[in-house]
Amino acid sequence: MFTAAQARSLGVGPLVLERLVKQKHLLHPGRGLYAVTDDVDQTAEAWHRHLCVGAHLLYDDASLTSGSAALAHDLPVWGVDLRRPDLHRPVDRAVGVKAFRVRPRPTTPLRPPPVITGLGAADDVATALVQLALDHGPVAGCVSADHALHGELVTLEQLTDAASLVSSWPGSSRVRAMLGFVDGRSESVGETRCRIELMAHGIRLTPQVPIHEESGMLVGRVDFLVEGSRVIIEFDGKVKYADGDRNVLWDEKRREDRLRALGYVVVRITWADLERPGAAIAKVRRALAQAA
Repeated sequence: MFTAAQARSLGVGPLVLERLVKQKHLLHPGRGLYAVTDDVDQTAEAWHRHLCVGAHLLYDDASLTSGSAALAHDLPVWGVDLRRPDLHRPVDRAVGVKAFRVRPRPTTPLRPPPVITGLGAADDVATALVQLALDHGPVAGCVSADHALHGELVTLEQLTDAASLVSSWPGSSRVRAMLGFVDGRSESVGETRCRIELMAHGIRLTPQVPIHEESGMLVGRVDFLVEGSRVIIEFDGKVKYADGDRNVLWDEKRREDRLRALGYVVVRITWADLERPGAAIAKVRRALAQAA
């Protein structure tokens, strides 16, 4: 990424830039900002990161917030619109420009100052997660917060403190809902979404439960055990099967057979189940009836 001012300092004027954009050698995402087409990754998340860097080239008073700040801390995001980075600047009102969403920097007492990340100045982790939940809802907030807790990038106390600073803001119920669901034992976006989907329907789960045979030998650690039952829930993201390794498939089958031999009912939840309303909960309720 580079700016028109940087190009001008090297003797490259606006007419040359305009011609290079028309020839598709340059991208022009917003006023005063350019990128070399062959040198950037235009997939959604990578392009968002490029734009975050570009924001700091244009505005030395900007800091990243919300989902952009989460990405700056290398957290996964889900359910977040990545077309434009979210910025805080010392402005009077929120404005929308072609490449960015710009809002006034909050002056809430005790709010931590921005920190420096690989993408430039950004909210600290706890503040970023709270803003993400405010903007995109509790599930999106929880997906990133679970990962941050699991990786020890933030503590529940820090999250709670950051949430208290916005307790009177519109939408603060989204942050309280996120805190009610967050659990650092979940190890992937899919596990977090699966857990929230089932718990929202009254299914209480314990994540990452080790299952042993009577001899004490470990059979495996399962994604979830439904509390008060012998129903195991595994989120099947299919990543571990992607290379088609027969040994992986065989080991997984043997593990599941051992679990069933111990009297457990195993339910596999997929991405497709999470995308179809009611599909995941229906699977689990059938398993609970079978195990009763």
